[in-house]
Amino acid sequence: MHRAGLGRKPTIIAAGFFALDVVFGLDDPAPKFYAGGTSGNIVAGLSYMGWEALPLARLSDDVAGDFVRKDLKRWGVDTQFLGLSPVAASPIVLEKIELSKNGVPKHRFLWNCPDCNGYFPPFKPVLQSSVDFLKSERKDADVFFADRVSRSTVELARYYGSKGTLIYFEPSAAGDAKLFREMLQLCDVLKYSTQRARSFSELLRDHKAHLEIETLGEDGLRFRTRHSFGTWNSVPAFEVKIKDTAGSGDWTSVGLIASMFTNGRDGLGGTSKEDISSFLEHAQALAALNCQFEGARGAMYQMSRPRFTDAVASLESKRPEKRKQRKISLACFSPTSSVCPRCKPNKLVLQPEEFHDREVPQR
Repeated sequence: MHRAGLGRKPTIIAAGFFALDVVFGLDDPAPKFYAGGTSGNIVAGLSYMGWEALPLARLSDDVAGDFVRKDLKRWGVDTQFLGLSPVAASPIVLEKIELSKNGVPKHRFLWNCPDCNGYFPPFKPVLQSSVDFLKSERKDADVFFADRVSRSTVELARYYGSKGTLIYFEPSAAGDAKLFREMLQLCDVLKYSTQRARSFSELLRDHKAHLEIETLGEDGLRFRTRHSFGTWNSVPAFEVKIKDTAGSGDWTSVGLIASMFTNGRDGLGGTSKEDISSFLEHAQALAALNCQFEGARGAMYQMSRPRFTDAVASLESKRPEKRKQRKISLACFSPTSSVCPRCKPNKLVLQPEEFHDREVPQR
């Protein structure tokens, strides 16, 4: 198992939800298209932070899947295992941002096409038949990330865990309760939102994670460790002007993994409560920065890499941000019917390659 300290980039392998995000924002009524899904945001964010990122999924070569691949490649993600057999229609998620009654932006996720009203393709997990193939590829990793449970995910977590890889589990729903319990016995880090955990809170009582994190929205987050399991420690959120909170939890994970787990499971050994708090404060700063943009990874598309780093540092020191932002966008502007597989053929078909000839932030 390689380690980042030996001169190589840290590596993450992720199995879970990869999708095309279609965002209807307030800044512009036209829908914008991004690679997304929890696992998609994690691998893109960590690649942006300098990691090697290897996603595992069954995305077909449909229009949505093609855009996801091209977008992730643009950020340096290794997409060789995004089309594991048998491929399935690429999931699509529509995010609609609206103003609440008190004028604060809020978002909701829709699962059907606004043009034909048909449901978008659902998530399909990697099959058990792919596990032996993936093992034969002998890909090492510092972190294995999962946001959904399936037999293949559990087996991959068991396999990578036996090789010393840190297992990071961030569930959004229980799914199969038996598999969920198995995953709780394998994970080193367990992270969930207080809102989504309502559906599986009873299952969380018997996990074996060394670090447990519960995100609390605008109230920040809290964490506890296996060594002091009865004591929760709070980390407040940064106060910023919010445009969209989608993806903030993903950025919290990106920030924590990038700062604490560059050497995988070694990051858990001897790390003090104060150290974990510091890592999570940095992670919260990343989440707060992204809340100032529309889309789950909006900041990546509108800021250069150095500008992004400066903005995070500014938040952490609580200095006011005064410099004008440089808007750089990889977003595609087309009707949702151009990606919906249920709609009739549309002349305005999305051509992802056309939107990657623009200037992009320096890595």
